[in-house]
Amino acid sequence: MKKYGFLSINIILLLWSIALISQSVYASFITDTRGYVSGRLSTVNLERSFNSAYVGELLLGHDSSTFISSENQPPDSFFSNPWRFCFDEDRYDEIEALIGRNVVVEFKTPKSNALLSCSATHELLAIYPVDKKQTLEQTQLVGSILSTDPEISRGVEFGRITNVIENKYSFRTYSMTIQIGSGGNQFRHFIMNDPDLFDFAVNCLKMATMVRVHYSERYSVSNRSGVNAMSYVSKIEVVD
Repeated sequence: MKKYGFLSINIILLLWSIALISQSVYASFITDTRGYVSGRLSTVNLERSFNSAYVGELLLGHDSSTFISSENQPPDSFFSNPWRFCFDEDRYDEIEALIGRNVVVEFKTPKSNALLSCSATHELLAIYPVDKKQTLEQTQLVGSILSTDPEISRGVEFGRITNVIENKYSFRTYSMTIQIGSGGNQFRHFIMNDPDLFDFAVNCLKMATMVRVHYSERYSVSNRSGVNAMSYVSKIEVVD
């Protein structure tokens, strides 16, 4: 009996260990993000699938057109234009009323179970018009870069922030995309380590203000996206 009891305990411990490992492996494949995106709401439609799903589309930034980016991507994000999101049926009238306007969408991934039939990746949390009349208490912010990777180059880009994402896996990082110049289809992706920079970037996005982004490009062989060079933001300044 003691032998069988010992074996039972070992089996229970083994199954418990397997369950923990499985959860850890599963979690590593789940993209847990929350973010903000800005652009012109161009489309709202109903998808006829297994369950009806409602989808909205944003043309990113100002005067952009449809494309799928083949350039280096920020971690855990697929970049395309229009940018698509899912939402509940009871919000249809609210969102339809904003078609043609420049808006901010707050979103998350993964989607809730009720929206699994939707073909878009992101779930809408909130939507509201861009507020260009809003003022910032400060017009620039210098942040820290938490990376020991060797620097390849440094520089400054001018444009409008269109996407800001908080990635919540293991340790928090932030990614940001800007539309280069005053419009068009040229975009660039950046990484941020500093939560204060993240908050400042979100405020700039909500106003659709023009900014200068100071960055340090660094060689990296260990990032999750497989990109060899990552551009880290060191400073954001508002351009009047």
